[in-house]
Amino acid sequence: MQDKELTLVEHLTELRERIIKSLIAVAIGFFAAVFLSQPVFQHIMEQAKAEGVQLIQYNFADTFITQIKLALILGLVLAFPVVLYQVIAFILPALKPEEKRLLFIGLPFATGLFLAGWAFGYFIVVPITKEFFKSMAQASLVEVAVTPSNYLSFILSICNPLGIAFELPLVVLILARIGLVTHQFLGRVRKYAFLALMILAAVLSPPDVISMMIFLVPLYGLYEFSIILARFAQPKNE
Repeated sequence: MQDKELTLVEHLTELRERIIKSLIAVAIGFFAAVFLSQPVFQHIMEQAKAEGVQLIQYNFADTFITQIKLALILGLVLAFPVVLYQVIAFILPALKPEEKRLLFIGLPFATGLFLAGWAFGYFIVVPITKEFFKSMAQASLVEVAVTPSNYLSFILSICNPLGIAFELPLVVLILARIGLVTHQFLGRVRKYAFLALMILAAVLSPPDVISMMIFLVPLYGLYEFSIILARFAQPKNE
């Protein structure tokens, strides 16, 4: 009983230390991002102006607060490797060899998929969606003018959900590997999956049909790709 109690205390102590290290990493990342965020913010605003977007602010603090928000986001990105390392180091001793292999294979895969989703959103979906909304406004004789905060939120509202949605193949790969789904099952429920993806695209995308279709096409492509992955990931005894 005493050994178990000491082991629990040791785990809690280790958890506290790793949380503290993660918070320190986030703080350091934020202070570093304060300097890095300025050129990033400048680039985003210059790109918006080059594309004909008029930037305005309704109060004196709007631009400053937007820069702080961007610095917080970049700070979390910079601190993410350290935080991830602390999480892995804490849970790794409790994992089985097969689970460790899934973890080490899945992490780079997950990072790449998220970045791919973000890039797809930033370079493809954002410009198309932005031009669609601008044309609709101009057709109604309305001038397009947004605040820096709204413009940044518009980008994040598209890119972040797409980054998460692009994790679908990894989720299916893990589920197939542990035997919860098969490629045959995914093929049989394809039409229901398409309906679910339509609903997901409608939730994630801005409220218009064009944006929803732009979201839906890659999501369904990822689903078909997931079926292929599930075929190879299925346990051999099945």
